Amino acid sequence: MSSKGDFEVSVTHTSAVRHQYDPNTGIKRGLKTRHISMMALAGIIGPGVFIGMGSALHAGGPVGLISGFAIVGILVLIMMYCIGELNSMFDFNFNVHASRWVDPAFGATLGWYYVFLWVCNIIAEYVSVTSVLSFYSTKVPIYGYYLLCWGVFTVYQMFGVDVFGEVEYILAFVKLLFISGFYIFSIIYAGGGIKGHSPGNPFRDYPLAGGFKGIANSFVYAGVFYTGIESLSVTFGESKNVRAAVKTAVRQAVFRIFYVYFGISISYGITVRWNDPNLSSSSKTMKSPMTIALVNAGWHNAGYFVTSVVFVTCISSINSAIYFAARCLKRLADDGFAPKVFTTVSKNGVPWVATHVVHLFGFLSLLSMSDSATVAYGYIVNLAGVCAFIVWTSIVYAHYRFRKGWLIQGNSVDDLPFKSPFYPYSNYVGIVLGIVLTLVQGWSVFKPFQKGQFVDVYIMLPLFFVFWVGFKYGLKSKWVKYEDMDFETGLQETQGAIMSDPEEGSAIDVEKPPSQSLWRNVWNSI
Repeated sequence: MSSKGDFEVSVTHTSAVRHQYDPNTGIKRGLKTRHISMMALAGIIGPGVFIGMGSALHAGGPVGLISGFAIVGILVLIMMYCIGELNSMFDFNFNVHASRWVDPAFGATLGWYYVFLWVCNIIAEYVSVTSVLSFYSTKVPIYGYYLLCWGVFTVYQMFGVDVFGEVEYILAFVKLLFISGFYIFSIIYAGGGIKGHSPGNPFRDYPLAGGFKGIANSFVYAGVFYTGIESLSVTFGESKNVRAAVKTAVRQAVFRIFYVYFGISISYGITVRWNDPNLSSSSKTMKSPMTIALVNAGWHNAGYFVTSVVFVTCISSINSAIYFAARCLKRLADDGFAPKVFTTVSKNGVPWVATHVVHLFGFLSLLSMSDSATVAYGYIVNLAGVCAFIVWTSIVYAHYRFRKGWLIQGNSVDDLPFKSPFYPYSNYVGIVLGIVLTLVQGWSVFKPFQKGQFVDVYIMLPLFFVFWVGFKYGLKSKWVKYEDMDFETGLQETQGAIMSDPEEGSAIDVEKPPSQSLWRNVWNSI
């Protein structure tokens, strides 16, 4: 592309028939549509949804919790539709989209921020899984549990994307099943269906704890817990049928926002009071709103059951965090933004060098063993939420420039296989909302002013521009002009495209989906 001078972002020209391995990157395309669909629904639901949201409830009350997740959910919803439109045309990571439609230096910075975000998540999830195992037995030291888990996950990651997809499919189903069961319990509980229990109305008695500060605190938790929903942009590159996967996954991601996050916020709000003393318990499991609600209903050993479910979510979350961090790091190396050693892949298409390097950062979770290092560990983990807001806002902006360049070059919106609605107004809302959330989520550090937390909350914002300028200087990149945007290289074929997927149908016509059985239609609707 002329706007980039001598610099080129590597892309893959996608033929109608998908090869098993990407000829340019060596990555195996082994994810089926059902894998990506289930991952869109529940794949990145981590232990924070079952444990960490109790802290958000305690900080903001039921109304503050729901308001925080609703406001952040608007940004996430806009961002997901932007990803859907971008990836229906070009099946590469969103940082590559940022490079092509904004500036290569912008894309490089965004990619490294995303790797950092997932490294923070790896650290946090290892703390969670070792805490869960310690709940059952304290005879084994924390570092012993960590080393055991680290070895298991290291071996597992080498099996390839096929195994990853199947395992995530099963674990996501288990998480959805448990959440649905808790919803049923919440309705019975709040309706007075538990014998000998007369529930109050937390929404009436304690609607908003802490005022606006409580809502602002919820923004931080929402930023962390929504993290991962944008990762579908990474999985599309390893999908056998990208276009079908995009449409299905975006629809189901929208369902996830409403069913999982709104649903769980309401369920916690009607079953647990914001000032319940157990929300401040030293035990991660016992301060889970689910555990508190079940114990209050009379199931005194509920902690063991919830712990088992949290353990399942930890397995899924660590697997996903390693997977996404490694894939994004490899993509950066493919584009010249990271050392070439990270482009190395195994025979079954696993970027094993990148995988092992990002996984090594999990050892930082051992910081939580020391009281003096716990504060430093907390700072590391809290950075993930700030990075998420920056990444989401950047995606919305990249899409804004993509659509504008598409129209300036004389193309029609009708030629887009998937359209983000309400353009450009939805993009305006998303960009403004993303900036406001990034600035407001640190509201609580000002009264009283806390220097350490202030730096932790806001340091990633100026660093983004520092890295951006640094990459521009190093890459000698230029701002991509609308007239110079390349809408041909890497474009997926649309007319009469046939994509093969042996397990899900011998061939899939993009324009005319194959007829499906009644059971398949019912399942897709659910």
